Amino acid sequence: MEKSDLELRREYLRKLVDIKNSCESLVEKVGHLQVDLFNHPDKELEKVLDKLNNDFSNDHAYITKACEAYENKVAGNK
Repeated sequence: MEKSDLELRREYLRKLVDIKNSCESLVEKVGHLQVDLFNHPDKELEKVLDKLNNDFSNDHAYITKACEAYENKVAGNK
């Protein structure tokens, strides 16, 4: 049995939300590691983590907007 268009859209939305949650988790993990480095600084690692934190934060903001837009699209097709 094939899935309806609405079922497919809901499935896609769940996957987008999962990506958003994964990205959020990455931001948190980088933040924890940055805090750990306060006691044992490593300048090279700090630079890498700063870039990762910035990139992941931007990605999280982007995917959050995409999720909201897609959720509105799915809600409009109920």
